[in-house]
Amino acid sequence: MKKNKKLHFAVVFSTIDNTCLHEIWTGIAGYAKQNDIHLTAYFGTYQTDDYDFASHLETCFETIVNSKSLDGVILFAGFLAQHIGINNFKDYADMIPKHIPVVSVSYSMPGLPSVLVDNIDGIYSAVDHLIKVHGKKKIAFVKGPDGHPEAEDRLEGYKRALKANGIPLDDNYILPGYFTSESGREAVVEILDNRKITVDAIAACDDESAIGVLNELKSRSIVVPTDIAVTGFDDDRFSATFIPSISTVRQGFYEIGFASAQMLCRKINNEKFDDIEYITPVFVPRQSCGCFEKEFSKSSFKPEDAPAAEDTLFSFALRNITPLFEGIISEDRVARWITNLNGKLTAKPFHRDSFLHSLDEILIKYSHYSHDFTVWYEVLNLLSTSVESHSDEVDNLHSVLSTLFYSTSLVYDIRIKEDKISEFHLSDARVHLRRATSALTIAFDIEALADELSKSLPSISLNTMLIGLYSTPFKSGAPNANRTIDTLIGFDGDRKFKMQHNSWNPILFSDFSTIDGFDFERERRTLFFIPLFFRDDEVGVMLLPYDSQIPVETYESLRLSISTAIKGAELLTKIQTLSITDELSGLLNRRGFFQFAYSRLPHLNRDIERMPFIMFMDMDGLKYINDTHGHNEGDIAISAFSEILKETLREEDIIGRMGGDEFVVFSSIKSEKDGKQLVNRIRDKLTEYNNRKLHPYNIQSSIGSVILEAATKESFEAAMLSADSLLYEEKIEKKKQGLSRG
Repeated sequence: MKKNKKLHFAVVFSTIDNTCLHEIWTGIAGYAKQNDIHLTAYFGTYQTDDYDFASHLETCFETIVNSKSLDGVILFAGFLAQHIGINNFKDYADMIPKHIPVVSVSYSMPGLPSVLVDNIDGIYSAVDHLIKVHGKKKIAFVKGPDGHPEAEDRLEGYKRALKANGIPLDDNYILPGYFTSESGREAVVEILDNRKITVDAIAACDDESAIGVLNELKSRSIVVPTDIAVTGFDDDRFSATFIPSISTVRQGFYEIGFASAQMLCRKINNEKFDDIEYITPVFVPRQSCGCFEKEFSKSSFKPEDAPAAEDTLFSFALRNITPLFEGIISEDRVARWITNLNGKLTAKPFHRDSFLHSLDEILIKYSHYSHDFTVWYEVLNLLSTSVESHSDEVDNLHSVLSTLFYSTSLVYDIRIKEDKISEFHLSDARVHLRRATSALTIAFDIEALADELSKSLPSISLNTMLIGLYSTPFKSGAPNANRTIDTLIGFDGDRKFKMQHNSWNPILFSDFSTIDGFDFERERRTLFFIPLFFRDDEVGVMLLPYDSQIPVETYESLRLSISTAIKGAELLTKIQTLSITDELSGLLNRRGFFQFAYSRLPHLNRDIERMPFIMFMDMDGLKYINDTHGHNEGDIAISAFSEILKETLREEDIIGRMGGDEFVVFSSIKSEKDGKQLVNRIRDKLTEYNNRKLHPYNIQSSIGSVILEAATKESFEAAMLSADSLLYEEKIEKKKQGLSRG
């Protein structure tokens, strides 16, 4: 590891809502937590109005390419390439600077180390099971998209399984597929109606296709598995609950994620590793192939591992049970638990309640480390095997075995409780999320949105949030889009951020140190980098912390709600701007001028060094310009005079057009001399402009100016009248001298 600095990994994936991707991400996050590594995960897609997902990898890769803090990148290459095509994805991957190490997941990219599922072995095990266990001989295969590396490997696994079992390959049994339920349905139509081939099993390249196969078979009253057996691949979340439950190949998604982070860490530290690491999947037999459902566990116990003659009940249990908890519980703690249970089992006389009480205590302790209790079914099975083989060590074999059998109900009960607790937490989280998103709908401007987010997000355990808004939103996929952030809002614990009109780009360069007060190294961070979209308009980016206890759909819900609130605030700001802005000059109209001027008074009242100053102006000869050259030319003169005022005055000065040829300025000065200089500067600018002879007339103005006696509304209104009177006097004097035409 790098000294004095935590490593910082980027992870690029499409969406965390996908079950498989979420499991891989969980493995990466698990490794990062163990090894004190920062993570920033970049969402590569966004949800559209019709609930489809569109790619926006430009933002993610521009961020990574310009990063100053990242030490390595993990690409969910197989999943992203499925969205945008392999060649397009390679173009993005080539953008990553060569000095930043990269690891690819689920797709072998030239020159990059990769973590892959052994897809060949996975499909092989499914087809081999259909042949050897269920005697199937006429097995069709629904493949994936042509050219997709995982699909090609799974097709190869199908071919090898047939060859190994002496079944000739017939291309008529290979059906096109696209990783969709519709392609599964179409495969059944193709083989039964068009090719008119008899099959006794259909192995699908993925679970989505398998669901399509099952639905079409059901619509034809073909019974699964009696008439045709079906298998899938992936063990998607619907596979176990589908009727019939789907026999499938379970990928070790957590292991894939863990291995990819480990590989990247080894590459950064110049340690030895294999360029390609294969994670072996496991076939899970269920109803759709004709098997009874079984609890899947991490058991490594095989018949050849049966108790040896030199074993004792304790040594056999210790040797076989300890590996079940690898990576979850320390070996010393597992040994203490086994010693405790062994002592209760071999006690003479055997006390049933004493054993159950000890097991119950151990299960409660285990709940502090993991919520997966399926492993305990295998523990009890191994204890039963050991007791049967070492019956001489127990006092009452029948009583001990019946107690172990009864113990499964303890495991079942605690699993039910854990499930209910999870449901309660999920329900509470959704209530808090609904409250948070509802509150956002009444945030009518960006400042109100920032305040509301700082109040509501901590209620759903999000203690950090940064939102960067682009100076100008742009269409998704727009070439050469300007991703400069103009406004930054958010909070980090108790510290709030509100920065506007910045020319730097803090979030998109992943250099968080440029954000004043945001201490990235204060703690280990796992952040989600989420571009914000309203329909196909990209409005900015958001950083949120990842918390495994927060339902994953929370992040997409927040993205949608916050994007909508930002767009609503933007539209409202435009409406408000239109209502207080003069369309011709671009200056404040009468209403806008008074609104901003009155809001400025309290600030000037507290500033003892500056005095409020009003200038009332009237364009000389505007009627003459309109009558002689037309109203269009009069509008040009008004616009020109407005631009002269904006160029001459300071940004903080409030400029308004009262209507017609009347203008007003509210400023602040340190002395009466400053006021005279300001008036003279405007006159000089007018002279300079007229000397350029841009029009067949001169742009002139009479000006009346007054210093307010006090920064109050009453004094302001009195000063307006006084300045107007002074202007009128100047105008009369000009007419007497023949210097003005009206």
